[in-house]
Amino acid sequence: MIKKLLNLIIVIVAVAALAGIVYIVFFYDFIVKKITNEEKKISSPRGEIQPEEKTVVLSSENQKDLSVGKREISESEIAQENLKRMAASFAERFGSYSNHSNYSNISDLKIFMTDTMAAWADGFIEEIKAKQGASDIYYGVTTKAVATEVKKFDEGAAATAGQAGQAAAGATAGATAGAGQAGEAEILVKTQKREASGTMDKAVVTYQDILIFFAKKNDSWKVDRAEWQEK
Repeated sequence: MIKKLLNLIIVIVAVAALAGIVYIVFFYDFIVKKITNEEKKISSPRGEIQPEEKTVVLSSENQKDLSVGKREISESEIAQENLKRMAASFAERFGSYSNHSNYSNISDLKIFMTDTMAAWADGFIEEIKAKQGASDIYYGVTTKAVATEVKKFDEGAAATAGQAGQAAAGATAGATAGAGQAGEAEILVKTQKREASGTMDKAVVTYQDILIFFAKKNDSWKVDRAEWQEK
């Protein structure tokens, strides 16, 4: 009788132990994970209600307007920066002179000039050569651009064939035909000059501005006039 009772107790304990194992394996781990996930949702900002994100979609017409406006501003700024660099280089070469250089500081720049200024350059060189004789004593001026400023910038608009013909027919001597319609710009260049006679060791430093006028023809900017300002 006692032996049967002992066997029964052993069976009950074994069944209880087996049930405990099954509970731990299949239910306890799932419940713990679920509780942990719920706690994370409560503590994490992601568990809060986030405002709905809205995406603004521009129409194709608006997108075109924005892109065109940006491109026009960018092209204008680039054109002005290019003109400033061109004006600085022109001023340095134009203002650097030596009586042994045969006025190459002017003649070498003719490719950057309009026809009007190129004609002026030829006449100026001939006039100076006629007035000055040869000299063995060195005299020279070295010019360096130190700053540039855009005084005027107008890209203009391409003239029609009729307008171009009228402009050419009515142009006076020394004027650039159609320049007002093709584009105009004025760049002020501040320069430093080193003037020396005999030797560069005794050079005199001065500062002088030069105003350079550009004309745009056939999508190309050319120097139409250059005027040294009073010191």
